[in-house]
Amino acid sequence: MSWLSLFTLLQCCKKEKHDFVSKIFLASGISTTRTAVPACIQPTITDEPKTDLNNAQAECKMVYGQVISEVLRKTGLQATDIDILITNTSVYCPTPSIASLVINMFKMREDVQAYHMGGMGCAFGVIGLNLVRDMLIAHPGKICLFVSSEIITSAFYAGQRKEALVTNALFRMGGTASILTNNPAWRSRSKYQLQHCLRVHTGASDRAFNALNWEPDEEGINGCVITKTLPSEAANVLEKGVRKMTPHIMTWGQYAEAAVTYIQTAAAQLSSGKLCTAPAPYQPDYTRCADHFLLHAGGYAILRGIQKGLRLPAEKMLPSFASLRDFGNTSSASTWYTWSYVESTDGVRKGQTVLQVGVGGGMKSGVAYWRALRDVRDIHPCWAHLGGEALTEADLPRPISKNYQSIFDLPSTRTAAEQQRVIQTTNAAPRVTHTDMDEAAAAAEVIRLHAAAAPIEGAAAAAAR
Repeated sequence: MSWLSLFTLLQCCKKEKHDFVSKIFLASGISTTRTAVPACIQPTITDEPKTDLNNAQAECKMVYGQVISEVLRKTGLQATDIDILITNTSVYCPTPSIASLVINMFKMREDVQAYHMGGMGCAFGVIGLNLVRDMLIAHPGKICLFVSSEIITSAFYAGQRKEALVTNALFRMGGTASILTNNPAWRSRSKYQLQHCLRVHTGASDRAFNALNWEPDEEGINGCVITKTLPSEAANVLEKGVRKMTPHIMTWGQYAEAAVTYIQTAAAQLSSGKLCTAPAPYQPDYTRCADHFLLHAGGYAILRGIQKGLRLPAEKMLPSFASLRDFGNTSSASTWYTWSYVESTDGVRKGQTVLQVGVGGGMKSGVAYWRALRDVRDIHPCWAHLGGEALTEADLPRPISKNYQSIFDLPSTRTAAEQQRVIQTTNAAPRVTHTDMDEAAAAAEVIRLHAAAAPIEGAAAAAAR
């Protein structure tokens, strides 16, 4: 059964609400069968969504427990080796904090420096790197565990306000954890080195500040309200972030091109007798600045907007669209899902560069630039279903390039009959069965047992390689 069919089973779902959400969902670029939602809002388990603190904490423990356990296993670290802990969710901010919850779950040291960031939105997965960098500069040689997620149990909206229903169609469960350090002894085993990171915040503008809000509707039901100004404000803050990063990542050849362009523009103005004005900002070919692009998979429209702004070809966009297809909008974790896709399929070669771009409410944007210290080809558990094979544009629900035709292209102009055909087509698409899930779980258990049987020294050496 597809996500759209499941959504209709909820008691809070009226026909008008379902039609609106299905229209948004079918245009979102998200798979109808692959993404995950918690059991408490899963219609096959409950006919009424349960968004209380107990269920939110259960989701939080499941997500954080899984991603932290995995990163500790892969790096050969113990929880007591962590010196700095930084966690993040936007809507779900319990007391004690999620950072305290993690310390309790993994029995970390008493002197661990723990910080939880709430309300930071989808951008924190990249913006948070600025905090990590500053903490490691202040405490050199320490090890930082950086965890990003969004607990969608608390973010689920059960009301009827359309501006708040969009999040139900886009956001899905997920999380990511990474280890960062500036200890020189770790260089030989590290995958990447952070070259530059920066952030931009346009919250001083009322228009930007109010573009996305967590607020109650007329019935007092809380929801994340997405206004019509969000796309333009997101584009604005992204442009400022990328423009600010551009001088740091341009090649010497591009610097020469920029100088020639400036001189030619100035000469043309002088020859025409016009007063010299500042030339338009030089925009380089970003495919010459970075080898891989990790862009916030917030939705189809957001990715297409980023693609247009950076003038990126379809092949550079495909990893982000793949992440959107299989995992939906995982908020601050989205760029890390894209990164794991790149590592799991084509891989990253030593010396290649990675541009990571996040955007979130407030409005905020974060941009990070990384360089690979070694060859990286690592099939992550979340992408194991691909078997190391990269997706093609034909595998996506919606196209990236203009010459790729799809019935999803014009959702605003479809008739009711066409809309119904789309729903029937997506419902009939191949889906993951319980048998598939059992086989995948069995395979994962075999992998786990093999890993557990290997000598600890061998596992550590493998992680270092």
